Amino acid sequence: MSQRIRGITDEEATGAVRELFETSNQLLGRTANLLRILAHSPYLARWFLPLVAAVRQPRAGAVSDVRLRNLAVLKTSTLNGCRY
Repeated sequence: MSQRIRGITDEEATGAVRELFETSNQLLGRTANLLRILAHSPYLARWFLPLVAAVRQPRAGAVSDVRLRNLAVLKTSTLNGCRY
C-alpha cells in the first residue's frame, strides 16, 4: 500500500508549517512522516505534535521505558502492515 496523501517536504513548508517542523525537530529530533501529512491541516498537526512528544520523549513528560515505547511502535507498525 502506498501513501495516498503526500507529505509536505521541508522545502515546501512555509509559515505555520515551517514553524511546526522546526518545533518537531527540536522536540523529537526529526519530523515524522505522519506529521508531514497532517501538516496539510496545520491546526490538527499543532495538536498532534505535543501529544507525540509527551508520549515519546522523557523530557516532555513520558514516563514509560524507552524500550517498551519502541516495542509498542514496532508492534503497531506490524499490525498495520507497515513496511518500514
